[in-house]
Amino acid sequence: MYGETTGLEPGGKADKSTGGPPVEWDPDWERGPQEGLSGLAVASLVFGVIGGIIFSPLLGIAALVKIKQTGQRGKGLAVAGLVLSTFWLVVLAVVVGVNWHVGNRAEDMVALRVGQCLDLPAAEQGDPFIPGQITTLPCTQPHHAEMAGWVGFGDGRSAYPGATALVQRAKEGCPSVTRNYVLDPLSLPTDVQTRWYVPRDSEWARGSQNITCFLAAEQTPIGRPLREDASIVNPDQLYFLLAIRDCVQLTAGVDELRAAGTPAELRSLAAQTVDACSTTRSKLQGRLWPSAVEPEMLRLVADIEAALPLWQSAARTTSEDDLRSGIQQAQQVSDPDPMPAVRRALKLSTTQGEPLPGQ
Repeated sequence: MYGETTGLEPGGKADKSTGGPPVEWDPDWERGPQEGLSGLAVASLVFGVIGGIIFSPLLGIAALVKIKQTGQRGKGLAVAGLVLSTFWLVVLAVVVGVNWHVGNRAEDMVALRVGQCLDLPAAEQGDPFIPGQITTLPCTQPHHAEMAGWVGFGDGRSAYPGATALVQRAKEGCPSVTRNYVLDPLSLPTDVQTRWYVPRDSEWARGSQNITCFLAAEQTPIGRPLREDASIVNPDQLYFLLAIRDCVQLTAGVDELRAAGTPAELRSLAAQTVDACSTTRSKLQGRLWPSAVEPEMLRLVADIEAALPLWQSAARTTSEDDLRSGIQQAQQVSDPDPMPAVRRALKLSTTQGEPLPGQ
């Protein structure tokens, strides 16, 4: 019996049979260690399994402290939760490190992918061989260049043609590559130019026989993607940009040549302008435009129609004075307002260097 083995009665009174001193009674001493399973230890293991790297270690430590105090079961589960959370922390660190490396790694120019942004190492003026190792960056960070595409050379089995031939091919082909990469040249910053990298003979021998074309800022770093091709613009924007680009490019070229170009150059360019702008007019007239765009588009078409006869007259004249005068008249008759109005209606850039709204 309880009184017979301890000499105590409940309540801490002395056992009358022994006359012993009073001793405080501890209920937990009667029950012994608590042998239930720790809920904190179980929770730590569960969070450790599912990757709860914040809760699992906190619960595991709390479980170990509680188990030490109460004698509950579950120490192994708590330790397992701590081990698993440590494992997930290592995995997270590896993933973050790999992502950083991929976003900021050094690559060969010949290994670049279209749309990658990069910083270029210093190169001597006119050197077609930029040092092979470059650093790629996210396009939202300041950078100096953006990969636009490639120009092929040879059939993959030909001997190395030499830097001079490759550079000539780059001059011919890379402007077309970058023109299709950025369909709207008005969106390009003023100091961004088309550049290229031609493969060295060692790279050529390893199978890298394409010329790398890219857009590069001469001074001010770029802080956004430059890409504005068919994958970026909407169908109306795409149609408009493709319809006007030859006409706009040629009229700008005539303006540059008007003061110093030879009569033969000016006459040829004026004739090309007639063909290009006639095609532009037909394309713009032949499309059903959104109601917000149509009024401004009609004004632009009328403006092109008014200038065409003057371009035609300039292209046919044999007098140099009449040629230059005719070109000047064709340029002056054009109204400067319809083009920006159409661009605003289509949500395109209206000033040089302005990105596509929403980019």
